[in-house]
Amino acid sequence: MVAAGIVVVKANDAPPQAPPAAAPPASAPPSVTEQEVQLLSAAELLDNAANNIKTIDQPLAPGQYRLITEHGTYSRGMMFGSSVDDPQPLKGATYAVELKYQTWIPADVTQEWLNRRTQIGDAKWLGGNVPQSQAPYQNADTDTGERRGRCGDFFPKSQPRKVCGSATDWDSPEFYATLPRDPAALYEWLKRATAGRGSTPKAMFAHATEILRAGLMPADLRDDWYRAIAKIEGVEVSARQVTMDGRTGVGFSLADDLERTELVISPDTGDFIGDRRLTGPKSEYTWLKEGTVLTSTTITTTVVDSIG
Repeated sequence: MVAAGIVVVKANDAPPQAPPAAAPPASAPPSVTEQEVQLLSAAELLDNAANNIKTIDQPLAPGQYRLITEHGTYSRGMMFGSSVDDPQPLKGATYAVELKYQTWIPADVTQEWLNRRTQIGDAKWLGGNVPQSQAPYQNADTDTGERRGRCGDFFPKSQPRKVCGSATDWDSPEFYATLPRDPAALYEWLKRATAGRGSTPKAMFAHATEILRAGLMPADLRDDWYRAIAKIEGVEVSARQVTMDGRTGVGFSLADDLERTELVISPDTGDFIGDRRLTGPKSEYTWLKEGTVLTSTTITTTVVDSIG
């Protein structure tokens, strides 16, 4: 079940306990409770959060590059089958690995891009219901290395093939040109785009986040994009959310029984600056405590004069 409601909170803020109010006379009209006021003002709170985000594009001169750096910890795990009579049929283990992804995007996106992926330190054991010796960490080939490709085509052998300039590829300006500049229409677009996954709030939120992660969404679209995300059922909005590197921004989050996902937006530029994913009360990783951080990233966007 997806957690519903819209909440604007600040960490460690707890409202003082008010003394019980005297019962109103029978003829008095019913009073509006604090909870009802919060529910009534939810839409306004969302608008206020969105209004506090300024969306600005950093212009690129010919020959310059947009450098997007994503630095974070990511969960990497494995699951094993077992006999049907095992009281714990699903066995597995989870590690956390620190990675840095850097992508240089040219002013002309049809030219060559560079993607560099680096692992920092050793993977750390988060937990498992098998001994660590039975589930050693295995490096993923895609977590490290340097790759180049026109239009961001870093894996040319993957299927379906990446088509340079395709209006369906969010590494291409043509993709953003086709999207409406209206929150309600963008919300409906997200529903259609995730129809294959049931158009669930979780699928819509994840899809919206991955498109932001590309770092190419123009400023005139980002403002409406955030308002569309806020329309997704169960999304909570926080005026103050802190990223892994200590930056503060407007937070959007969505939780269900499996996990909680959060994304953070810079109020100064409208850039996507980080996200987190945490286990929920009924996580598929049954060996991890609720609230265990599975992913925590910080994202920075700068303009540079050279590639690499």
